[in-house]
Amino acid sequence: MGKLIYLILAGLFIFNINSYAQDAQEIIKNVQANYKNITDAKATFSHSGKSSGKSTSESGTLYIQKESKYRIETKGQILITDGTTSWSYSIKKKQVIIDNYKDDGNTFSPNKFLFNYPENFYSDLEGSESVSGLDCYLLKLSPRNKGNVKSAKIWVDKEEFLIRKITVTAAGSTDTYILKKITLDSGISSSKFSFDPPGDVEIIDLR
Repeated sequence: MGKLIYLILAGLFIFNINSYAQDAQEIIKNVQANYKNITDAKATFSHSGKSSGKSTSESGTLYIQKESKYRIETKGQILITDGTTSWSYSIKKKQVIIDNYKDDGNTFSPNKFLFNYPENFYSDLEGSESVSGLDCYLLKLSPRNKGNVKSAKIWVDKEEFLIRKITVTAAGSTDTYILKKITLDSGISSSKFSFDPPGDVEIIDLR
């Protein structure tokens, strides 16, 4: 999940490759320190995507809870996992697809990019950019193992070391998320990460 990106003019500082690598590790440490002791997070977001030449855009609300629980709500769809089962509910189609939650090490999930990306990706500092008026570090992520995700980028707020934007490039698609109104440790109920389908929807169970 408009991009609102403003490139910080080059030439103010000159870094060599080694210093950039060191800076990337320091940024990661600060981000991890921020998220290490929290149990949940909530944020509104905007999302833009491109797949097979088609572009999409939407906005919604994201809920996450350690370790693998998340809920993504948009106008037309709700995606939920409790870390064991996943639900994909299309409001327009009145259809819910139920499956076992899968994580092959490269599957995209919000939790991974907030909590676990250092373990699954190599990180390089590319510079600085503005996201929604906030000055951010821009980090490029490369997966350590082959999988669906080919590359990713994250933008980290320089003041609070919160992730403000994520771009994920997978096979045939690119998705960008801009996070807004981030709230940490708001006491989200675990019931938020399960789903009881309404009685009038079609249920497709792939488990």
